[in-house]
Amino acid sequence: MGESSYSEEAGQLTEKLIQAVSKLSLQRKKMLAELLREWERLDYREDSRIPCFFPVDYSANDRVYQDFINNLSNGGVFIETAAELTIGQTLSMIFNVPSLQKTFKISGRIVRSEADGVGVKFDKKLTPYQKELIHSAVSRK
Repeated sequence: MGESSYSEEAGQLTEKLIQAVSKLSLQRKKMLAELLREWERLDYREDSRIPCFFPVDYSANDRVYQDFINNLSNGGVFIETAAELTIGQTLSMIFNVPSLQKTFKISGRIVRSEADGVGVKFDKKLTPYQKELIHSAVSRK
């Protein structure tokens, strides 16, 4: 399929989708928007995650918090929290992966916010040692 043919097909599909969406009720449009957000969230993940539940101490805006990490990957964590944090904020975290008996000190940036917590992507690439530790923890599940 040539590039112009592909572009034409994509344009026609987009037009059909716009027409279909415009006919939906407000409630269905909201449902579709939520589904699209979920797809974006799932597509955003680059690393496999392991469910977990262990404490994390972290600081943001000169405040210290204590909450729990809900899942962990080579690229970041999800922190269950009721704290009012915003996307883009930088966090400094200290947590211990119990199964590894190792402590991590790392910074990250909030990349998503949900009702039950925040998704944090690590700012810097993990050291090979840290990456191996987390990979080891992820592989155990």
